[in-house]
Amino acid sequence: MGMYKQDPNNSKKQIPDIQGDNRHDRATTPVHCKATKPPSYVLVNTLMTTPVGFYFKTSASLSAAGNETAANYTKMGDDLPAGTILHIHPTAWSGSAADAGKITFVYKSGLATGGF
Repeated sequence: MGMYKQDPNNSKKQIPDIQGDNRHDRATTPVHCKATKPPSYVLVNTLMTTPVGFYFKTSASLSAAGNETAANYTKMGDDLPAGTILHIHPTAWSGSAADAGKITFVYKSGLATGGF
C-alpha cells in the first residue's frame, strides 16, 4: 500500500494515507510503578501533592530492580502545577497513592512524529 492517496477534493493532489491506531494522538493515565511504552511527553493534570519520580530504563530492568524502590526513579519536583508539560520519555512513574491519575502519558500520532 502506498503512503499517499488521491485528495478527494482535488484529483491533481495527493494526501497522506495514514491508517490504523497510529493516526490519532493518544493519552493514557499509566498505573503507578508499572512499566509502559515511553510517551512523547508527560502531562501533569492536577497539582502533585508529593514528589513524583520517573523511571527511564527498560521494563525488564524495572522489574529486576524492584518496581517501587525510590532510588530507581528520578525525582522531578515536589509541587508540579497542573498543566505542566514534561518533555521526557519515562517507562514508569512513582508517587503517592493520592496522586494516582494526576499524570498522563501522551503519545503523538505517526503524522506528528513522521511514523512512516
